[in-house]
Amino acid sequence: MTTPGSRRAAASHTPTTIERLRPLAFAAVVVVVLTAGVYLAFGNFLTRPAAAAGTISVQSSMAGFTPSEIRVKAGATVTLDWWTEDAAMHLQGGVHTMIAPDLGLHEELPAESRRAVSWTVPNKPGTYDVWCESCCGGKDNPTMHGKIVVEPAA
Repeated sequence: MTTPGSRRAAASHTPTTIERLRPLAFAAVVVVVLTAGVYLAFGNFLTRPAAAAGTISVQSSMAGFTPSEIRVKAGATVTLDWWTEDAAMHLQGGVHTMIAPDLGLHEELPAESRRAVSWTVPNKPGTYDVWCESCCGGKDNPTMHGKIVVEPAA
């Protein structure tokens, strides 16, 4: 049973320093956890290697190709700066592939590597499918596809 005096004592309770800092500490932990999550989710975009001048940077990952659409001119010689950070244990045969039969592309990229792929674009404008055949279901996996758009030569 409470008495009038005990109610006054409870109502006049002054929060301790720890009680006042508890919400601030919780907010700091939330910010740290969210920051770490964003870095882990999007870190590849922050640490993406720079492509040499005149090349198109293309990343292969378990999520597909980045960028998902590449635009090139018909008849041009194009250099792709192709790279991946995926580990070999995640890749069938330890490689990503870039396959576009209509464009004459059939390339392999070992895990955790980078290489330049030079190729002459066919003279036939259009939109062509490119896919990774070596992992995640290959051509049948909708995420392991990209597009190469061949635009008419200027």
